[in-house]
Amino acid sequence: MATLLACSTFALAQAAAPDAALAARGARLFSGQTRLANGGAACISCHAAAGGGLSSEGGHLAVGLGSAWTQIGPAGIQAMIATPPFAPMAAAYGEHPLTAAETGAILAFLQRSAQQPRPAGALQRQGSMLLGGGVGALLVLLVLQLAWRRRKTLSTKHSIYARQSRQG
Repeated sequence: MATLLACSTFALAQAAAPDAALAARGARLFSGQTRLANGGAACISCHAAAGGGLSSEGGHLAVGLGSAWTQIGPAGIQAMIATPPFAPMAAAYGEHPLTAAETGAILAFLQRSAQQPRPAGALQRQGSMLLGGGVGALLVLLVLQLAWRRRKTLSTKHSIYARQSRQG
């Protein structure tokens, strides 16, 4: 079964390249540069599509679609666009469905996205953000440690008891 799945995934990834003009139109629709005919939200507001040639990676509310072509195939993507299975997607597109031409263009874009390698800069950007966040957290903890170093560590009752025991 795993071999069959691997072969079908490889076959989808190696399918004939999509029409460049149609894929470029799909990229504009996906990114919101071209508005959808029925007023739906741009896909990039929730999804990322690394490797599709977009200047921005995209949203992180939903799963990235850079490899959707190879993972669920064109029929699966088309079914999800036609009948959105997730609540945020149904709310965004329920009354604003994509046209058949828009769906075809977005499919061509997602196919091109799956066939192009993911840009190395996106991976570096994530790593540097993680490193920067870790360093920032350590700096905050260091400042808090320095500020609390001279805090009172014994109870008030302890100082009264020590004073009383010296006097008596």
